[in-house]
Amino acid sequence: MSTPVEALVAELDGVIESAIANAPRSLQTRIGPSEMGIPCDLRLGYKLLGHPETNASRTVAWKPFIGTAVHDALTIIFALANHALPSFREDGIPRYHVEEKVVVGQVNGDDIDGTTDLYVDGTVIDWKIVGGPSLRKYKAEGPGDQYQRQVHTYGAGWAQLGFPVKNVAIYFLPRDQEWKQRHFWHEPYDQALALETVSKVDGIAKLTSALGAAALPLLRRAPAWCRSCPWLAPGSTDLARGCPGHPDATAPDSSLTDLIAQ
Repeated sequence: MSTPVEALVAELDGVIESAIANAPRSLQTRIGPSEMGIPCDLRLGYKLLGHPETNASRTVAWKPFIGTAVHDALTIIFALANHALPSFREDGIPRYHVEEKVVVGQVNGDDIDGTTDLYVDGTVIDWKIVGGPSLRKYKAEGPGDQYQRQVHTYGAGWAQLGFPVKNVAIYFLPRDQEWKQRHFWHEPYDQALALETVSKVDGIAKLTSALGAAALPLLRRAPAWCRSCPWLAPGSTDLARGCPGHPDATAPDSSLTDLIAQ
């Protein structure tokens, strides 16, 4: 029989883990801008098919939960900052556009939208809350294809709304280090890159829509975060049952725990 303390801990864990598992982002089944830049076409195919997850090693998404909590706090901070500005009181137009939804393009005839973290003065900004090893990597090598393409598609969404988009940026904030370690990456907005990203996903969506699971063997695999891929099935010889992973995916997935669809 459990002691009262053990029972209480189990109860608390159950409440927390259930909340994380049932958060809107965890339950999202439709592809969004945060996933459109994933370099593995097969992973995109599984997502677009709504294929059941096969990776039994996936655990409670605690680190992404921390990221979501920081996102929520930053939303409050910049919403309050808007009300403190004289310009907001004069014309009602906020300087900081916080957590606003934009349509980034169409995939298989459906609008794909996403919620941007911040738009200010012609710059689209996405928050990423990351651990030390990932932060050092992003400082040295840049944000990587997935994050880069994500923020450019957000830029396309703002441009379609008629807002000027000069730059896109990712503000990498330390999850387990001091504030001074933060890193602000930015580059000029590239409409062509955004359109290319949406077009690629649209092509995969049309293929999977036409062929179903038979399309999976036709899709290119890439060694991108295989260990935490929802559709990893080590040893699988049938892609309809899950992906065995890319043969070159031998390095630890140190940055994958930062992914949330942040």
